[in-house]
Amino acid sequence: MLPALLAPPLRHRVAALPARYWVVAGQAVVSATSFLTNIFLAKLCGLATFGAYSAWQLVLLLALAVQGALISQPMQLVHGDTSPAQQPAYRQALLGMQFTFSLLAVAAVAAATLLLPYDTTALPAFLVCLVAAGAQDTARKLLLTEGRVQVALLSDLVSAGGQLLVLLYWALQPGAPSLAAVLWVVGLTTVPALALSARALGLRWQLPLRTTLAFAARHGQQARWLLPTVLLQWASSNALLVFAGFAGSASMLGILRLAQTFMGVLNVGLQAVENYALPKLSHSFRSQPQLFVQQRARLRRTMLLLAAGPIGLLFGLAGPIVGWLQAGSAANAAVLRWCCVLYVVILLVYPLRLTVRLLHNARPYFIGYALSIVVSFALARGLVAHWQASGVVLGWIAAQLTMGLYWALAVWRAQAELLPINPGPAQLKTQ
Repeated sequence: MLPALLAPPLRHRVAALPARYWVVAGQAVVSATSFLTNIFLAKLCGLATFGAYSAWQLVLLLALAVQGALISQPMQLVHGDTSPAQQPAYRQALLGMQFTFSLLAVAAVAAATLLLPYDTTALPAFLVCLVAAGAQDTARKLLLTEGRVQVALLSDLVSAGGQLLVLLYWALQPGAPSLAAVLWVVGLTTVPALALSARALGLRWQLPLRTTLAFAARHGQQARWLLPTVLLQWASSNALLVFAGFAGSASMLGILRLAQTFMGVLNVGLQAVENYALPKLSHSFRSQPQLFVQQRARLRRTMLLLAAGPIGLLFGLAGPIVGWLQAGSAANAAVLRWCCVLYVVILLVYPLRLTVRLLHNARPYFIGYALSIVVSFALARGLVAHWQASGVVLGWIAAQLTMGLYWALAVWRAQAELLPINPGPAQLKTQ
């Protein structure tokens, strides 16, 4: 009787939670699923198969980045400027844009795979994964934009639950699944979540051409600036991985992606810090420069203190982790340790990154990423030739230091411009 009496108030309290908690929960589900999937596959399939899977994942991430620049990121602005009466038509236009993008992406990936000397056995499974993941990504972000955060979380749980159940089944069976089987599972377990999202949005298989073209033109006004930026960010993060995949082996790519998987846990915390800290820093940046300096210094200290434990633990346990995953030699443990050093550098540069984002001109932010790519490619061949997978991580460290130095210069220039307005102790200082 007591649970029955307590259940309705509990449901009401849960339903009344602020939207940000549902959004964070959804992101946690997505990140945890990606983390567990990568660990499972590295353990079950070995580094070579996991490296081949990672190569396909890099293609998927590139497609999602381009799709985000063309569809989901402009959607957040266009949706707010669209009247409630036009919202159903806009949803159908988004369906038309997504359908068109999926066709082009499938054609581009299929053509590139057939032209390159690459195994095409897993291509059909990946194309299904590409279409399903892309459509679900747009549908999920539309649900979040409309404030339907609980439905978005439910769709995340449906997809994650199916995927993890299959991985658990494989873990209990002898033998390892093939690469094609893995991609089929990732794609097909996304379909129920996509169906749920489409039903919640009330989408119909109607593609009004005129309306779609009109809204696509509005998206294009935003996408012309977003597209080069997301391509630059993707290249900054993954250019050395692509080079390692071509110049090295699938096993090298596998250990690097495994290292990124562990670093991804800390990235979730960084994203949460950015979402919380950026509005506060923005408020004090112009009006109270001295307070801004103090807040930024406190932010750097807090991030380093919070990350010290996980980074130190990963550094110390790199050898046992590699041994448990049967991931090869001590050289692979060194990759994880170099990634710990990389993350310390990222944490040191991060407050500068936030400061540059607050400048009126977005050019320094863009140039910083461009310089990091130039440095990465300039050093790639020598680093990989001498240090193999660890050389890729060293390239990432050099890229981060390059961005940090350039952004420090950009902030110093901004300080010089503010000097006539904020003389004396209220200057914008670099910490």
